[in-house]
Amino acid sequence: MLDKIIHRWLRIPYALNVHYFSRPEKPKATILLIHGLGTSWKTWTPLEPYLPKDARVIAIDMLGFGNSPKPDWKTYNVHDQAASIVATLRREFINNVDIVIGHSMGSLAAVELAKQYPNLSKSLILCSPPIYYPRVDEKNHHPEKILRALYEFFNSHPHSSKRFLQFADRHNIWPDAGFKADEVTSESFLIALNTAIINQTTMKDITKLTLPIAILSGKLDPLIVERNLKRLAKDHNNITHTSMATQRHEITDKYAKKLSGIMKEHLTINK
Repeated sequence: MLDKIIHRWLRIPYALNVHYFSRPEKPKATILLIHGLGTSWKTWTPLEPYLPKDARVIAIDMLGFGNSPKPDWKTYNVHDQAASIVATLRREFINNVDIVIGHSMGSLAAVELAKQYPNLSKSLILCSPPIYYPRVDEKNHHPEKILRALYEFFNSHPHSSKRFLQFADRHNIWPDAGFKADEVTSESFLIALNTAIINQTTMKDITKLTLPIAILSGKLDPLIVERNLKRLAKDHNNITHTSMATQRHEITDKYAKKLSGIMKEHLTINK
């Protein structure tokens, strides 16, 4: 009851679970890592060997996932995530971030973070971002329609979806090692799928940002609409897009190597 009074009625954001990959006494830069839907900070484990040792690197468990709070009344949309991320950074006495790196839905949260708190970060790196046009802009054969149909099937069959997620977890067939499909996480998964991905506004929001943004994605990633990402890079001077010859959505060692190069470029730009 006290939890609901503090967070629901007084609207005080939840603080999140954090994992520090690196925490030097005098960091030369700060990097924030935001994982994707249904996973945890462990998403970023393949990146660890390539992280700069002189930088403070903090990974969070998003609201509803990992070891972070999982309130049953939250919408788990990107606005909620951004508010909790900022509350967590303040708790950790971090006022500025050099690079925010998001993966999948974490990329959408990173865009929202830059939108709501424009002075917080210097640049964004969006990994495998599922950035789709609004439903009203979809045409007959837009790839978004197929992906939305898949997502909406999950949402309209919650019990079957939970069983599928739990089966995938038990048999290690989910593409990300950080995913744990307990009942609460499954619930958070389906809510966030609807509020943050199906009903997103990221395409509109990202076009209003002016900070440097790098997008990295797999050319054959089935959850990505690559032409959307190419279009963003073509139409906006602050956005670049790098496409890899892979169908994987998760962060692999090959992906991490490519990401580390982009990360180094942004650290140089931000000096």
